[in-house]
Amino acid sequence: MPRPERIDCVLFDCDGVLIDSEPIAARRNVVIFGELGIPATFEDCLTMCGQDGKTTIPAIGAKYGADVTADEFAAKKTECIERGLIDRVSYNNPEAAALPGIHDVLARLRAAGVRCGLVSTTVSSHILVGLDRFGLASCFDCIITGDMVERHKPDPMPYATAMEYLHVDPARTVVVEDSPAGIRSGLTAGCYVLGFTGSAYVKQDVSAANEVLLSYADFDLV
Repeated sequence: MPRPERIDCVLFDCDGVLIDSEPIAARRNVVIFGELGIPATFEDCLTMCGQDGKTTIPAIGAKYGADVTADEFAAKKTECIERGLIDRVSYNNPEAAALPGIHDVLARLRAAGVRCGLVSTTVSSHILVGLDRFGLASCFDCIITGDMVERHKPDPMPYATAMEYLHVDPARTVVVEDSPAGIRSGLTAGCYVLGFTGSAYVKQDVSAANEVLLSYADFDLV
């Protein structure tokens, strides 16, 4: 699939694409699994990046002979937060940082009249904390979060919802994603997908993307 001749919109995932927060979330999930009596490793929890916990959490539990649901994990997460074992919002962690070059890319897109959107599985209350901390909130024409849609990536609903809100054609829309689930979501929604590999810590399989983007220094859509 060739690049669109005209690009009206670029939609970005958040974790690992805008904010390098995935290792922080993985370390937090190690603690939660531990409190459930499951000795999940950092590497196990990295597999949750960009995925729906309804499938990854039971899979990690099963690896260690444990039966655990996403709801049970969520309840234990709340308990861990209340006990001060983990941060309430990973974006507040001092180690969290915006991906190098993202502010410049967004400024160039907006200056060129290209509409920009954020599409994430993370809930809105957390996303807004991260966007505020890193000065990104005003960069987007549309923000779609996990609590705003019924179905999550790899389903196309999140990206389809953003494009419907922005009144843009999928054939003229580019998605920037770093996970297999996100890439599939963007492709199924009819978009041209860039597989981003610029995270310093997490490298996921982006082979299904139309094109690989190594870093924002290589971003050449505008």
